[in-house]
Amino acid sequence: MERQPSAMSGPTADEDLFDEEEPQIDTSFKDSIFVDGLPIVPTEKKEKLVNVVRKFFSQVGQIRHLEMPMDKDDKNSLGYALIEFQSEAEALAATQKANGYKLDKSHTFIVNSLEDYYKYAAVPDEETEFVPPEYVPGENLSSWLMDEGARDQFVVRYNDETEIWWNDPAKPNNAPCYSKTNWSDAYVSWSPHGKYLATFHRLGIVLWGGPSWKKLLKLNHGGVKLIDFSPCEKFIVTWSPETDQAQALIVWETATGQKLRAFQGAKPEEQLEWPVFKWSHDDRLFARLGDDCIYVYGDDCKLIKDKSDKRSSVKVDGVRQFVWSPTDNVVSLWVPEHTNNPAKVVLMELPSRTEVRQKNLFSVADLRMTWHDQGHFLCVKVDKHSKSKKTLNSVFELFRFRDKEVPIEVSEFSKDSSIIAFAWEPKGIRFAVIHSEAGSARTDVSLYTMGSKYNGKVSLLKTFEKKNSNTLFWSPAGHILLLANLKGTAGQLEWIDTNALQTIGEAEHFMCSNIEWDPTGRYVATWVAHWRHQMENGYNLWSSHGRPLGHIKHEKFYQLIWRPRPPSLLSEAQEKEIRKDLRSYSKKYEEEDRKLKLSMQGDRLKLRKQQHADFEKFIQQMNAIYNAEKQARMELRDGAESDNSSAYTLVEDIDEQELSYVEENLGMDESIEIGDD
Repeated sequence: MERQPSAMSGPTADEDLFDEEEPQIDTSFKDSIFVDGLPIVPTEKKEKLVNVVRKFFSQVGQIRHLEMPMDKDDKNSLGYALIEFQSEAEALAATQKANGYKLDKSHTFIVNSLEDYYKYAAVPDEETEFVPPEYVPGENLSSWLMDEGARDQFVVRYNDETEIWWNDPAKPNNAPCYSKTNWSDAYVSWSPHGKYLATFHRLGIVLWGGPSWKKLLKLNHGGVKLIDFSPCEKFIVTWSPETDQAQALIVWETATGQKLRAFQGAKPEEQLEWPVFKWSHDDRLFARLGDDCIYVYGDDCKLIKDKSDKRSSVKVDGVRQFVWSPTDNVVSLWVPEHTNNPAKVVLMELPSRTEVRQKNLFSVADLRMTWHDQGHFLCVKVDKHSKSKKTLNSVFELFRFRDKEVPIEVSEFSKDSSIIAFAWEPKGIRFAVIHSEAGSARTDVSLYTMGSKYNGKVSLLKTFEKKNSNTLFWSPAGHILLLANLKGTAGQLEWIDTNALQTIGEAEHFMCSNIEWDPTGRYVATWVAHWRHQMENGYNLWSSHGRPLGHIKHEKFYQLIWRPRPPSLLSEAQEKEIRKDLRSYSKKYEEEDRKLKLSMQGDRLKLRKQQHADFEKFIQQMNAIYNAEKQARMELRDGAESDNSSAYTLVEDIDEQELSYVEENLGMDESIEIGDD
């Protein structure tokens, strides 16, 4: 697709996206009522009846105006009155309380909203057939997943440009598939399943998607700085620091853009921890940490009910942190030591509030909880004080969540070891740890296995010594581990095959600040962001084994984000069977790769032939021009034919140079100088 012209530029870009509606005059009658069933009285008794009606309805609200129409011919009242109240609420209360009230034996009030009266009076007497509007099919927001080459997309931001590219290292693109200038005032963000791209603007957030990248939804929330999608993309949370913090945190419904509820944002003199709300894997629940409690809300934005059927927070004295399981409606929460009670980690099922497992801990200085991507395990990294409280040592409390009664294994490091990084293998049972000895700049990487999903035992597979790294990046498919040193300007990269337990690739990306695997685990991107370094901005693409595939430089480069893919519809067991029989599947794709390579070679050969033909055509055109101008050249030279080769003398000049060198005999302590005359 060719580069698209910018649809937004200049200071009015936000106004074009967020068209503010013109003020509308309220012509409704919601604050007025129609009272029927009144006595029919002559003119001389009208005032008395008006006072009776006014006195009665004044009990409900403040009356602005009361009108009792009279018949023009016989001068009697028509049996009804129109009453305008101070507010719509008062009119509604009058309708509910006065309707059916018996004024006397012969007269009963029939009260309706004047808005309803005019609405029903406008119904035509003749029935007309309903004509439905013409159906206009919407774009497929997941069409990019149907790409024949199973390619992935990524978005990049640099200067004022935002571009979306297909990743195709075998056949590099010459242009992005879509781009815009000034598409976003700040950064951009993908939704978790990749359906939407969110852009930031002064007046709010805009969601884009589909093959044409059209505007799908506007969220009017001025000054938004942070957004967060729920895992299934059903909801969006936005926060603005520029509005009243009592209503600064808003939950929206993605499908309709409806504002569901506003919450308290940042408290005075407190830094907002983002994301404020943490979502369950199925979007049914979301939660926020409170004082000695966790506020847990349902998808209706109301607190969940307790055992007594009352809506209340989950009370946990001293709770400091909680994390949702990525696959179950279970939270792991940490309670530090307080009031002579030990610290503890609790696994709690929600919304039932049932405790699944609890573990008491002692001498805890700090604690971090990390769930396995498939929810099989939970690693609780505990930093413990020594008895003297002068040193710390780290312990891993490893919960086997799928086993009966959730057994826990303890893996303890020496008191001189410091844990720098930890990461679970996304699809597997292994985890990697970067650690170093106290007072030493040397770092080692250890690879462990949980043995099996059920009834296994933790064991060390291998320690890779002297690895200059401070971060871990597992491939989303597992198996490959990328080690990186992102401290300062180092940028060392090393790919490790965790099956063969050996290094399969090494490289360096000077000043590298960010690393991200593509969703399939076939490629990895590294880049230098402008907000980290002002030089060497741009990105590199690598294969899963560390082979360089491309290097792009941009001034003021900010972001590269792979477009996420939705979770696989295959079960874990089905994926395992496919991996076992991967060789039979690979034949198909190897044949496709071979055809693609031949096609590319054919394209190159065709291009070379075309270029050769174009060059021959150019030579013929130049020769024709040259021959046509031959007579003019001879006239300029008084009839001499300058094109005749016999008119020229070929002179050959030979340049000879005298050389000298020294020959040395290594077995003797003398040298002979030889000159060449």
